[in-house]
Amino acid sequence: MNAKDTLFLISGLQTLIISFVLLLYRSKKLHVNRYLGLFFFTLFVEIVMYFLFKFIDNPAIYYAPVRFDFLSIIFLFFYALETAGISTRTKIIYYIPAVIEFLALSVLFIAILVNPQFYEILEDYAFLQFFRVISSIYIVSICVLIIRIALRHQKSLFIHFQNTKFKSLKWLVIFCFLCIFLNVIRNLVSIYPDSVYLPVIFCTTALFSLYYITIGSLIQINIDNVISSQPEVNESKEELEEVLNNIEAYLVKNKLYLNPEMNLKTFSRKINLPERTISKAINKIEKKNFTSYINAYRIEEFKNRLTNKEYKKYSISAIADEVGFNSRASFYKNFKDIVGLSPLDYIKKYK
Repeated sequence: MNAKDTLFLISGLQTLIISFVLLLYRSKKLHVNRYLGLFFFTLFVEIVMYFLFKFIDNPAIYYAPVRFDFLSIIFLFFYALETAGISTRTKIIYYIPAVIEFLALSVLFIAILVNPQFYEILEDYAFLQFFRVISSIYIVSICVLIIRIALRHQKSLFIHFQNTKFKSLKWLVIFCFLCIFLNVIRNLVSIYPDSVYLPVIFCTTALFSLYYITIGSLIQINIDNVISSQPEVNESKEELEEVLNNIEAYLVKNKLYLNPEMNLKTFSRKINLPERTISKAINKIEKKNFTSYINAYRIEEFKNRLTNKEYKKYSISAIADEVGFNSRASFYKNFKDIVGLSPLDYIKKYK
């Protein structure tokens, strides 16, 4: 076994492990991560096919109905859709090309097993080359859609999250560009079969892409970056102001901002309003995202408690904990952003 085969063998085992981790790990994003798990599992099957092509001396193997050229990328597409909160009732349509691929290859696979000469007929018509071009066009098209979805997700992050670190799908965008490049090289290899460099470029890029998306997937496995798929309603400014008044009344009455775990999803369930309606009201009227809006209430509560005799012996950090901040750094940053002074400077000025 040469170095390339060893690398592909290690990659295959790694891909199988990652697929099981993503499919079975009890994450908050299990329903989204399952698409990544299925994607990695199809990659594992394709790596297995790479070795079968090398060791099985039967032309029918080239038409084995487990190529997944039209399926693997669809799992990434669905992952991007659900992460961006884009709902679609036509998912089944996207599986149709993969079903056609499976049925067509199954027929050809059986036909060659029964009559090996049929393989030569298909070779005369350059069927595999035609199949490669069509699948590449399809993969590139879906990659472009994924990139557009990822950019849309990026624009929505500010509305739903204050801290957007590691929450974007830039890693998926980069992988899609690598995937497009891979498909271009794959077709160039068939056009220039005698090239020494093109196969090396293809294998190197393929292995790099595999490791890159593996790292990206593992980093994302527990990161809360899924945007609600609840339908957006086009409310007027007056309606949004009324929604905001309801939000403020409910928030102040129940002092929900004191809960450090309070987020948009939890608040949406408590007040029984769609997440997007809450985000839109706060964003359009207050020009803030939900987290910044909640933190403003926490800062006001902090300032009020400074004047309360009950909290005179409390440290700044202790009061910050009491009003809902779960980290010292977050409290200091938000206090400076909202008040314009550091907590110590504020206390000195208004003591």
